[in-house]
Amino acid sequence: MNVCFVLISDGWGGGENIVHQMISHLIKSNIKVSIILNHEIREYFEDLDVEILDLGSLFDSKSVIQMIFQPENALISPHPKPIKLLHLLLMFFYFFRARERVKNFIDFNGAEILHSHIEYSDILCYLVHKSYDRNVKWISNMHGPWFSLFYGGSGFSSISNFFIIRFLRKAFKEMDRIIFVSQYLYNRFEDIFGELVLDKGLIIRNGIDLSNINRESFSPLEAGFNILFPGGSKLTKGGDILINAVKDVITEIPELNLYIALKVPPDHLIRRLVKKYGLEANVHFVGFLKPKEYLALLNSVDLLAMPSRMEAFGMAYLEAMALGVPIIASNAGGGAEIIKNFRNGILTSPKRDEVAEAILTLYKDKSLRKIISENNLKDIHKFKWNKTVEEYIKTYKKLTVNKE
Repeated sequence: MNVCFVLISDGWGGGENIVHQMISHLIKSNIKVSIILNHEIREYFEDLDVEILDLGSLFDSKSVIQMIFQPENALISPHPKPIKLLHLLLMFFYFFRARERVKNFIDFNGAEILHSHIEYSDILCYLVHKSYDRNVKWISNMHGPWFSLFYGGSGFSSISNFFIIRFLRKAFKEMDRIIFVSQYLYNRFEDIFGELVLDKGLIIRNGIDLSNINRESFSPLEAGFNILFPGGSKLTKGGDILINAVKDVITEIPELNLYIALKVPPDHLIRRLVKKYGLEANVHFVGFLKPKEYLALLNSVDLLAMPSRMEAFGMAYLEAMALGVPIIASNAGGGAEIIKNFRNGILTSPKRDEVAEAILTLYKDKSLRKIISENNLKDIHKFKWNKTVEEYIKTYKKLTVNKE
């Protein structure tokens, strides 16, 4: 069995973490794996024993423009700068031009299956797979809403969704299997694409590698009641909602400390809200942390809070459960398939008043936090990676056995 993963991404996050763990476990199951990626994320996958095709700095518009004319050369930029709106079009042209280079890599490694993750990867795989002269199967993982799909509230979003849906219809027809990480996500796509999802869609929930979880590791923190938000600058993860909730409870919990992981730009809304409410002493921006550092920090806090506006699955919830950390999670999406209300944490709508109430409830009731912690350490075993990987290997085998 030989699988080529395709992952084009602008940085580390839940989906990238899942891909890394998936590849690691497939290798342990004697599946030969190679990976096509962009330079911005290469460092996160260099610890894996796989062949890598680095397509260069794909989130730097200057590099992409040059590579359109020289697709055989991967250019590296130390400070990627994408040109908004135009960048996706530039990347599409580059992918079109780089098809032969990508196919040569796939053929050299003898891959029978392309397994794509994240939206840009699907675009590349569509262009490559459509032009292939041999029977290479294509599986795509839907980790989330696919660019702006399912996000309302703006005219631009509605216009972009029109083109996204048109492209996805073509891509879904080309794919051999479509994997959804939650029932919620499956249902959302089925509402739009109907029979295409019913015919080709599978639900395989993400897993977690408990061997990487060290409950003895701690990160020194400020004294007080400590909360971790892992969503960085992504407003879909509800960071601004959480800041507003913290503002509402700070008089009752003056010792509250909120740690925000992943990068948040200097002029971002979250930072502006912190300054507006005078929360600089309570909110700590820790930036990107390597997995071990992040887990050590998570293991040191009193709870994890991520009131997402839309959550396809929620890998951060699994990590918190594995460490026995109580969770405030959004009921808007797949998180509710993981978190049981008042068993693993508290489910709320992505609204500041509900989030504030959940923070106060867990702060005041230490015994509840202890019960939730014990439940999480038990319930996490339902999400062990070995079960998830078995489902993927079954899917691979069905496709390769039935190849024409």
